[in-house]
Amino acid sequence: MSKRKRAARRREKAKGWQASQWATAGVCLFLLGFAAPIPSQLPLLALVGFALVATFKDSEPAKLGSPAPLMVAMSLFLVSTGLSIFFSVDPARSLELSASWIPGVLLFVVIAERLREEKDFRALYACLSSVALALSLALLVGRWSFGPDAHSWLLEMGLPVLVVPNDIHFLALLAPFSVILVDRNPRSGLGALGLLSIASTGLAIIALGSRGAVLVWAVGLVVTGALLRPRLGLGLGVAILSVVILGDGLLGFPLASKFTHLVDTRISLWIIAWEMFLDAPWVGQGPHTFRPLYFEYLNRIDFPGWVRFDPWGTAVPWPHNLYLEVLAERGILGLLTFIGLLATAAFFGLKARFEGDQGASALASGAIGCLAGIGASAVFEASFLRVWTVVLLFCVCGVVARLPGLASEAPNRAASKAKGGG
Repeated sequence: MSKRKRAARRREKAKGWQASQWATAGVCLFLLGFAAPIPSQLPLLALVGFALVATFKDSEPAKLGSPAPLMVAMSLFLVSTGLSIFFSVDPARSLELSASWIPGVLLFVVIAERLREEKDFRALYACLSSVALALSLALLVGRWSFGPDAHSWLLEMGLPVLVVPNDIHFLALLAPFSVILVDRNPRSGLGALGLLSIASTGLAIIALGSRGAVLVWAVGLVVTGALLRPRLGLGLGVAILSVVILGDGLLGFPLASKFTHLVDTRISLWIIAWEMFLDAPWVGQGPHTFRPLYFEYLNRIDFPGWVRFDPWGTAVPWPHNLYLEVLAERGILGLLTFIGLLATAAFFGLKARFEGDQGASALASGAIGCLAGIGASAVFEASFLRVWTVVLLFCVCGVVARLPGLASEAPNRAASKAKGGG
């Protein structure tokens, strides 16, 4: 290392943490905390506190802010949600259960406006990969210690984001971020973290026998790999199929048996959600009102004879289809703004993927892979009643909102470094 570089590094250390580092630390502490068995207020306080420090220390605002169309799409989505709460059949319930949107929106703003460097986003990706690794290892220990019926022991673990077995979708959605760490340098510490996270998540999904999580895991990994390099996407697809077949076979094919049912109990829930939409088509019945209205619609709908009903015999909290959930609880306005948000985020993610430098392009590939996984999970499992859905959606949108600016500023940063070294 030259004397000039050593002197520059000493000057940087003397200055202390930069604004973006404070913001990154706050985001990572929140993401680690919201998935841990600790009071939910602590992660939020960490996010707010570190974000405030970053704001006061930020003397050089980003030259290119978040894309206006994405900010408009996010604003319209939030406004439609507010209208649905206002006209809800149970405003108190809708407002109370929508509290998780507050940290979600704050997370979006901090990531989109305060994270400035590629290293900030790689730290964020490493944090998400660490969350997946820790939770998947906890699930594997639980499966080994207490048996295959996760319903009987999962709540006792006290993990706030893992309440039912299918919450393992959350871990599957984090796999794309691990791929980016591995692709950068598989022999580095972060590369090893990514590999372990992907492997442990796959093992946990097979051990718990979640067919939906297998599909979401595959979608996220294959899309991310294909965006990085087409052959990598194909290779990941083949590897996933081989691992799932082998692992499921060792357990006696419990996962494969779940794909033999042509008629799923979710269909009855989808019919109920559709009827709820027909009764309140514009702004819906109100966020999180599916459960209190469940038995009312179940008893009055004349279902076809082939429909199978939920075996638990209790009020189901969500319809197991996020698009129908939004349609039933937030109406046409809610669904249009939700789809508009997803489409706009995907557009700017792809823009960063194909127009950015190598670093921004790779980061965008991971974000798009996660977004594709969310879109897949939304077909049969994800719900805004689950905190991880809200947090992850806002987190990915925040990343996508910043990446076009990161890509545009890359040439200027490179030119500045070249000029300084000349």
